[in-house]
Amino acid sequence: MSDPHDDIDDLEAEIAALADAAERCRKIMLAAKAATLAGSVLLTITLSGLVRFGPVALVIAITGALGGIALYGSHRSTRDQIAAQIRAHEARRAELIDGMGLRSVGEP
Repeated sequence: MSDPHDDIDDLEAEIAALADAAERCRKIMLAAKAATLAGSVLLTITLSGLVRFGPVALVIAITGALGGIALYGSHRSTRDQIAAQIRAHEARRAELIDGMGLRSVGEP
């Protein structure tokens, strides 16, 4: 049987790694929102005729808007999966700590 202290250390390392991955997802989601907004604004300007752009600008606008939406959605679901894994690891860590039979310093 493995040592609970080692298992707890391993779980804490995995939780930290998952938290870093969730933070990366959050940053990418923010960039995806910006790309969607920029693409939508460029698309609106291009289609309204306020500023005359060529077909390349139209393709870039559509790509930015749709690509940002797809990127946001995929990273949101990934972040949700990571959050579920973190909760599971934290629950397992709590079980291990409770199973160790630790007592408070002031207890007899």
